[in-house]
Amino acid sequence: MKNVRRFLEQSLTLAVMNFKLRNEGSYLGIIWYLLNPLFMFLLLLLIFSRNLGDDIEHYPIYLLTGIIMTNFFIAATSESTRILRANKGTIRSINYRKESLIGSIVLVAVFSHVFELLMLGVVMVIYDVSLWGIFLYLPVILLFSLFTLGVCLVLAAVAVYFMDLDNIWSFASKLLWFATPIFYSVSGYEGLSKVIMINPLYYFIMVAREFVIYQEAPEARFVLMAIIIATISILVGIIIFRKFEKRFAEMI
Repeated sequence: MKNVRRFLEQSLTLAVMNFKLRNEGSYLGIIWYLLNPLFMFLLLLLIFSRNLGDDIEHYPIYLLTGIIMTNFFIAATSESTRILRANKGTIRSINYRKESLIGSIVLVAVFSHVFELLMLGVVMVIYDVSLWGIFLYLPVILLFSLFTLGVCLVLAAVAVYFMDLDNIWSFASKLLWFATPIFYSVSGYEGLSKVIMINPLYYFIMVAREFVIYQEAPEARFVLMAIIIATISILVGIIIFRKFEKRFAEMI
């Protein structure tokens, strides 16, 4: 527990510092965190609302939930492939828990996600959906953050030894975006459903949508899979990061 507390304290300190640096000197500031998901939401809503959204209840909220969760994951994991090399000076000269750098990435993504949730709340009000779903969503994002942290730990550690991982993951993230049911539904498509179920993001997004849109308990299998995936992710992430950590200073 002492190590966990120390990790959280260092991660939070780094996250706050990085968040301030990103917005320093910016005239629009935090508005930038809303523009990307907002424009993407409006574009996809315009294109797919009639073709794919007719059979989906509250399709705008369905769409926006998928966008902000997938963006959360991709933003954090993409940054993790660069974070250790970007901080090679401190890694070589200062003795601290290197996991804190990875934790700060996820926390910065959480800070950005808060503003996206405000936008989601506005859309829910417009379409007359209870805001209670936002509060039900909070445990989901906690679990999703643990899953994302585990993936980030793996990517950060491997990226030190394999420099091309940054570009590879950038390409893989684009494929993942389309392989995640963000703007479409897999119900009624048995073959597609089986393929999509390989995607771990699917379970977290399904659980989140049940809470946010319908304020109902999701199917137990989706909740169980989300818990299992998050647990495996964080454990594997810690093991791999610790295994590779010894040579970070040498490799970067």
